[in-house]
Amino acid sequence: MAAARANWKGYLRLSLVSCPIALYPAISPAERVSFRQVNRQTGNRLRQQLVDSVTGEVVQSHERGRGYEVGQNQFLMVEEEELQTAQQEAKTRPYGAVPASLIRQEAEEDEEPKSAPPPKRGALSRREEPRRAESPPVIPPAPPPVMIENNRTIEIERFVPLAQIDPRYHDTPYYIAPREQVGQEAFAVIREAMRGKEMVGMGRIILAKRERPIIIEPLGNGLRGMTLRYAHEVRSEAEYFADIPEIKLPDEMLRIAEHILETKTADFDPAFLEDRYRMVLVEMLRSRQAELPATTSAPPPSPENVINLMDALKRSLAADRSAAGKPTAKAVASKSMASKPSSAKQSNTRGRKSG
Repeated sequence: MAAARANWKGYLRLSLVSCPIALYPAISPAERVSFRQVNRQTGNRLRQQLVDSVTGEVVQSHERGRGYEVGQNQFLMVEEEELQTAQQEAKTRPYGAVPASLIRQEAEEDEEPKSAPPPKRGALSRREEPRRAESPPVIPPAPPPVMIENNRTIEIERFVPLAQIDPRYHDTPYYIAPREQVGQEAFAVIREAMRGKEMVGMGRIILAKRERPIIIEPLGNGLRGMTLRYAHEVRSEAEYFADIPEIKLPDEMLRIAEHILETKTADFDPAFLEDRYRMVLVEMLRSRQAELPATTSAPPPSPENVINLMDALKRSLAADRSAAGKPTAKAVASKSMASKPSSAKQSNTRGRKSG
């Protein structure tokens, strides 16, 4: 399998040391078995279209926008310039800072009326009552668009123990390699400084116009990068484990379970990660494909054929031009046929004179 192309090119910087690097995807979806939706009657591929949920009309690509739902079929339109401004403002916001507007909103939602009468039987309480769709707030005009600052640099801001990063935050792995010969030494300095420390460097990277946290650690002669999920993307386990009771287990039961665990202990084998369903599916599809009748289709013309054809056309054009200066066989025959009636006319004239 050929090496994948770089997803990102830029620089890795540690204090005053920097080097040009490239990020390559460490995982590939190319081996997945994917299916297309087709028409059972014709076998042709189906095409999906976006339609307006109310009018049923097809919406063109230039008419599509982003909307934040605030009520039933009620959306706040958000423009690209507003998103860029928000991303720029986020760069200067300190970590853990919660806007005052959100704090007031949460306080108002959690506040219960002191003199509220108890709910009647069968009625919903205030917390359970479905929220009515309110009119959207007035949004001030957006400031002029600000381009996202992307200096194409991963700056290692801190080093943290790898064991302190919960695997739930792991998102997408990448391979990091030096991009130019001039940066080989600086790349090796950063790599070897982290090796054996059980520490990973933390920084930030902009991928697809979105800033993402990333951790970097040595891997062989290169580095491995792992983008991290944001804290709000990871759910807490407390709400799922809260109802699990504490159970006092007998010592003998634990000893038996520990013995079973020891008998099944083994080293990790990547072969255990084989997708057996995919293997069976590929075999089935290949056998089905072998049963299809062979289709004969003309191969596409190669560049050599195109060049040869162009040369042939040029030679034909040159031959036609050279032949244009010479009488053709058809012209000679026409001239010969035109001379024969003149000879016959002269013979007839001579016959009349002799008569």
